[in-house]
Amino acid sequence: MAKGRLEQYLTDLSRGLERARLTANQDLRLKQRPRRSYSMRQCARFLDVSYQYLTKFAAQTPAFPEGAHQGRERVFTAHELMTIRILMAASAKRPGDYLAWRAPLDPLPVISFASQKGGTAKSLSAAHFAQYLSLNYGMRVGLMDADPQHTLTLYFAGEESGGLPEADTPTLVDFAGLYPDGDSAYTENNGRTLDSFFAPTGYPGMRIVPAHSETSEGEIQIARLLRANPPGKRFYRYLRDAIDVWSAANPPRTAPGDIDLEHVQDALTETLDVIVIDYQPALTLFQLNNVIASTSLVIPQTMKGFDIATLATFANGLLGMLQHILDHDRIEIGSGEHMLLPTIVQRSNEQDLIQLQALMENCPGEILPVFYTRSDAIANAADVYQSAYEYEPDTRGKKKGIDRFIDNADAVNDAIVARLWPGRERGHADAWMAQMYAEDTAAKDKGEGA
Repeated sequence: MAKGRLEQYLTDLSRGLERARLTANQDLRLKQRPRRSYSMRQCARFLDVSYQYLTKFAAQTPAFPEGAHQGRERVFTAHELMTIRILMAASAKRPGDYLAWRAPLDPLPVISFASQKGGTAKSLSAAHFAQYLSLNYGMRVGLMDADPQHTLTLYFAGEESGGLPEADTPTLVDFAGLYPDGDSAYTENNGRTLDSFFAPTGYPGMRIVPAHSETSEGEIQIARLLRANPPGKRFYRYLRDAIDVWSAANPPRTAPGDIDLEHVQDALTETLDVIVIDYQPALTLFQLNNVIASTSLVIPQTMKGFDIATLATFANGLLGMLQHILDHDRIEIGSGEHMLLPTIVQRSNEQDLIQLQALMENCPGEILPVFYTRSDAIANAADVYQSAYEYEPDTRGKKKGIDRFIDNADAVNDAIVARLWPGRERGHADAWMAQMYAEDTAAKDKGEGA
């Protein structure tokens, strides 16, 4: 049967746009992927030790990375920072202080960033959180991009991952086994195959199941399976079951203090300490699979009145879905901590502050006490798909802005860590809130004085 004119038009347009996007993005991403390095003082901050302690440790440790020299400073890559962590863990009484790795019987946390509305900094928040865990705790982070717009994938695409994903690159749809396999309505991948779907990134131990336009087929495949009604599988458990199979086949084996420097890569890729999922801004059956697979949910949300209404629709819709599932299946869902993360807050916008205050008063336990402020600095970085931790500004003025946003990102991520791993927080959230309070007080006093 010949295609209709609209069907043919959309097919041709889709193919052309995909080729144009790949051409433009390939040039941008591979030329401008970050090669940022970190000074000894920055490394000390990541390691949560004093600068004096780190310089003394470097002088006493022959295997300490040489790094590179930028002017008077000695700087290190993310991979060299990981080597420093390994060396410090090997000589520490508590190696986990430097490498926050899972023990063999520890469960695998799956942290999802979800929102029904686009433009809430969901992907950027997920990217910042993943990089924060890597830089500050040495965690082996698994990223899963569930959004066909693949923004998270663009933040980590580079030479290490083979560049941008191609049309046949495996995505979360493959990982969940949603495509048929011979006579079977879906594919039961083994642990080795599932592990092969993770592509490397520029961060040591961090891997990603990327997304591209075909990730949208997840919804189509679930609809097909619902019609076929295959035995032994519920429509909302495909991803959860796949993660369980992967986790059982790839358990933690290496203790943080027992890493042989000659086999670092094996230790970094043997398992994951946490999985971070970036959702599509929608509430669909495919995204429901992500919810069921998650232990914790982080909901980035802007503070506009219309956006809050969309959030309420998302929360009510998700609640209805979960209640329907629990009526028919005795399954534990979301056993960890969950939180609302206010984003792109304009402190000069009274309406934003009113909405934020109303949320904090009416649901204080459900909302994080820190928030992402609106910043032109991160907008500049996002234009080239880099996070605040990667972006190197080209002017002194931009550097001040990005440094201020890094403090903001550290505070937000520290607050999330405090909820997920109590006791591991670094105090960045408390320091940021104290600074915000001091600035607001000073501005108020200045206004009254005038």
